[in-house]
Amino acid sequence: MSLLLLDSTAAAVVPQSPFVSAFALLVAQTDRQVLSRLGGSPVNYQPLVGDAVDVSGVFDEQYLLVKGDPLAGVEALGPAVFLRLEDLPIDPEDDEPTITIDALAYRVTERRPDGMGGIVLALRQVQ
Repeated sequence: MSLLLLDSTAAAVVPQSPFVSAFALLVAQTDRQVLSRLGGSPVNYQPLVGDAVDVSGVFDEQYLLVKGDPLAGVEALGPAVFLRLEDLPIDPEDDEPTITIDALAYRVTERRPDGMGGIVLALRQVQ
């Protein structure tokens, strides 16, 4: 996958243009190929309201979450999952979903859209 998928500032700094739209389409196609060839993790996305959907995502049990300035910020390791927004019934930024991966339920603690149709959801296991 492209490093752009993990760049939460991409949407803010990249102006909208035909090139960006074509590039976003290319990134989406690349994401799909990575998920199909390398095998994404089965993810159950249960929105707060509505029916659950099963999607494929990239799950990382030890995702490095950096907050603030890289030189003086805070780092934390924890579970996270990358998902394509078009696969979800509702934008996670407008929802409080329960994410189930490998029979473990998680709540979303942070949302990092990539500006190219994907989102990284930092997770906390539900007790």
